[in-house]
Amino acid sequence: MPRRKTKKVTRSKPTRLRARSTAMRAIKAGFGVLFAGVAKLVQAVTPSGETVSGFFSAAWHSRGVRRCAGLVGGVVVVSLLSWVMLHNLRNDERYRVDPGRIELSASPTWAKGNLARQLKGEIEEDLRADLADLPETNAFDNDLMDTITERMERCPWVRSVLRIERRFPTDPDGYSRFLPVLEIRTPAVVVDTADRYVLVDGDGVVLPLSVPKDGDEYALFTSQLAHPLRMVRGVVGSAPAAGDEWINEQIVAALSMERVIRQAELDRSMPIEEIELVGVPQQADARGRVHYQPDGGVVLIPDQSRMPGARVMWGRPPAHASTLELSPNDKLTELKNRLRAMDSVADARIDLRSRS
Repeated sequence: MPRRKTKKVTRSKPTRLRARSTAMRAIKAGFGVLFAGVAKLVQAVTPSGETVSGFFSAAWHSRGVRRCAGLVGGVVVVSLLSWVMLHNLRNDERYRVDPGRIELSASPTWAKGNLARQLKGEIEEDLRADLADLPETNAFDNDLMDTITERMERCPWVRSVLRIERRFPTDPDGYSRFLPVLEIRTPAVVVDTADRYVLVDGDGVVLPLSVPKDGDEYALFTSQLAHPLRMVRGVVGSAPAAGDEWINEQIVAALSMERVIRQAELDRSMPIEEIELVGVPQQADARGRVHYQPDGGVVLIPDQSRMPGARVMWGRPPAHASTLELSPNDKLTELKNRLRAMDSVADARIDLRSRS
């Protein structure tokens, strides 16, 4: 049979370029409609010139609006005048200040007489030396105040800078100066070391004043104290440099004992002359535990001129208190009860270490 001829049918498909062109025309048409709508909306909400003129006319005739406008104008004028005055004062020689001209507002309160004057002069001299390289500037420079505060707090005698007051000239020949108000470190105890007596404050910081181990020198020093200082004996090792904290568990023990004596006002009933450390370790172990030697602790020695031979075996100080002993408050109560029951304290041995 003869073959039947078949005819190929080719269907036309839109090309990718033609489809992209159609999409772009649709997007442009959409944006055109959107912009036209926005333009009509802006035209509808935009007030006309007459509307704007009427609004400002009504606002100007309003008393509240005029007051606000006057207030804003006054603030602007005052701010401008202040800026001009400050600019002129900064360039005035009378308001130039030398950071090296430092004067303390007060002497160390724990000393008196020649010692207080000597310490005040030495502290001022050290501070001036620390600030000598700072350039002269005007008294309104706040950045300089921060620099001065930072440098002053490096001084071993300065615990903190409370504030720095600006003093401006009151007469044509006067000059501007800074008057710092400082918190001067106060010694809490005197530590007996191998070659000298070292002063330590309540934070455990070594002060830049030591006394030779000479009876006359130490007697002169104690006579110029506003309040007596307690002697601490039994501290092992040399003291660090002035201004550094003495990191030693023996110092921690002594300072915690000193705080309890002061706060409880124990000196009224039994004046304590010395704090003696017996069997107290210098450092804690790796887990922070402080291991005392057997029967180790603090011994309080009263004023021997009034209570000769008397001793108080306190035991572990508050910083290293043990549950095997009475609490510090219970020890104070027990001590006061025993003192009231005793006819004479001379040669007495009062042991507060045992709960029994």
